[in-house]
Amino acid sequence: MLILDPASGPVVDETVIKKSRFIATAIGIRSTEEFAEFLAGVTAAEPGARHVCWAYTVGSGSSLVARSSDDGEPGGTAGPPILAALQSREVANAAITVVRYFGGVKLGAGGLIRAYGGSANAVLDQAPLRAAVATAVLTVDAPIDAAGRLEGVLHALGTVLSVEYTAAAVRLVVEVPARDDVLVGDRILSLTSGAAAVVDIAHRLA
Repeated sequence: MLILDPASGPVVDETVIKKSRFIATAIGIRSTEEFAEFLAGVTAAEPGARHVCWAYTVGSGSSLVARSSDDGEPGGTAGPPILAALQSREVANAAITVVRYFGGVKLGAGGLIRAYGGSANAVLDQAPLRAAVATAVLTVDAPIDAAGRLEGVLHALGTVLSVEYTAAAVRLVVEVPARDDVLVGDRILSLTSGAAAVVDIAHRLA
């Protein structure tokens, strides 16, 4: 599985086919909410476009979500070919929009499929794809007197994403390799003599 790192920023490719302009933009996303923001930005930036077609994949395994839209093009001629470009390369956590400015020449269903699919593949050719790493994000609740030693150990085992203190407790969120989630959970219990608890585990690709 490959991903497009959100930190790399958007990648853009433009193609002209029989006077129609196809502008493809690929970006890494972590959630459907991030995709909605991205799509809104593209739509606002291209007010004269006839169509803003798109596809995205986000998540992993059984939680993988894949969606696409033809945005007014004949059914199945735009969104599905864009999605096929992502799926054929096994790219997750990525979105592609293809904006079309109509040039006055109809392409027909086959021509549209080739144009949208080709635009999506062209922008992916330029995108900095890399192998995905499966991780587990653990949410840990612990008593306040265990916070110091627990945080130190978690920094050694993974990446501490956040630490939130209340008067009597602390909540830590740590990301570790997916293969280590049970091991880290056991280490937390052992270190705190059962006083701390892993209250949530979410798996994702990073």
